[in-house]
Amino acid sequence: MSIIFKEKKFLPTYYVNTIHDVDYEKLYKSGKKCIFADLDNTLISYKDTDPTKELEDWKNLVEEIGFEVIIVSNSRKNRVNHFSRLLNIKHIKFATKPLKRGFKKAMKLTNQKYKPNEIIAMGDQLMTDIWGANRMGFCTVLVKAIDKKTEIWTTRFNRKLEKMILKRVKKKLPVQYDEKLRKYDEDNYGRN
Repeated sequence: MSIIFKEKKFLPTYYVNTIHDVDYEKLYKSGKKCIFADLDNTLISYKDTDPTKELEDWKNLVEEIGFEVIIVSNSRKNRVNHFSRLLNIKHIKFATKPLKRGFKKAMKLTNQKYKPNEIIAMGDQLMTDIWGANRMGFCTVLVKAIDKKTEIWTTRFNRKLEKMILKRVKKKLPVQYDEKLRKYDEDNYGRN
């Protein structure tokens, strides 16, 4: 039983190609109020130096619906500060996902006004974003990486672990794999 429980922690609530493919109005009506978004390869490519017009439009859209947005990134780089300042949103850098500490810091930035079931966590990695956010009890949205060619070495290492996890989930939880991860596995690794 405990093995199945652990593997379930890698299952996203939703898988989408991009942040723009999420039905935010539906999620807001269902009680979600805050978005913790990863930065690199979720909101923008590693090579981007400034927010794109499309990203600014997304931020304005979700805020207009009523969401608060916070960037929660494992990056230590000043680019997290830079993007947050230009988008005028709060951030946590060096979040150490999948550990809970970065998510807890992000919750403190909101003065604890959201319960875990009111938070959506978005990211492009099972190993950090989805596993960590599921451990917090958040709604999780896995997105296809914007540009895997630009990923740093730690992310490439995580992708190798991710392949093993996908294989294990497929074996142990085939129905959930088909529902939640098959398309992601096909999109990223060409497997089915």
